[in-house]
Amino acid sequence: MQTSASDLKFYASLHQRKARLESGLFLAEGRKLVEEGLKSGCPCPVVFVREGFYGQYEDCDALLSQAPAALLAQKDFDKLCATEHPQGLIAAFAWKGLMADEPRASLLPALYSISDPRNMGTITRSADWFGFTELLLDEGCVDPFNGKAVRSSMGSVFRTRYIIRPDLASALIELKSRYRVVVADLNGRDYREFRGCPPSIFVFSNEARGPSDALLALADDVATIPGAGRAESLSVAIAASVMMAALS
Repeated sequence: MQTSASDLKFYASLHQRKARLESGLFLAEGRKLVEEGLKSGCPCPVVFVREGFYGQYEDCDALLSQAPAALLAQKDFDKLCATEHPQGLIAAFAWKGLMADEPRASLLPALYSISDPRNMGTITRSADWFGFTELLLDEGCVDPFNGKAVRSSMGSVFRTRYIIRPDLASALIELKSRYRVVVADLNGRDYREFRGCPPSIFVFSNEARGPSDALLALADDVATIPGAGRAESLSVAIAASVMMAALS
């Protein structure tokens, strides 16, 4: 498969959110992520393989033999890389198949204005580990297909369905006929009391701002993780992971 200079420019542009939105594609960089994406069946128009990569991993070579692979010289491969130590594989995948219009899960984590891509990726990874297949996001959140978010997910991005709404409070109003709304905050009931709860949405918010007044007004309950030390709070990724572990 031949790759032109304009092709390289186009795929390199996928590091920008605007290009991802316009093209419907995102990049996954590194052997594990590319393998996870190919195994998931997510549509993949191209896998870029750095010269010298073939022959190191037999199982990976077998996957690549069934994929639209393009061999690149080191200097061209580096033009696509966002990481300091690239691992020899970068692939483009279609993100539209990883979206959902409406939630189906009985327990649904919801993210409010999560701006750090590493938090987004870690929450995606934890949700996958604990059996949560859907995440509800508002448009104030970082793009879940941001490169850092994808890498932090360690492949879980391919097993997650994202439901994105312009405004989380408005989305919760629409869903309250089907779900209880539980907002995670510093002052609330012990999160362990919610295990075995009826269909519920658990809202996790931006660390700096916390939940908005509108979200708290919609809450049927507030959950907190009691602490025993002197730290001010937990990161949102850790808090979400702890609560999802208890709820799973």
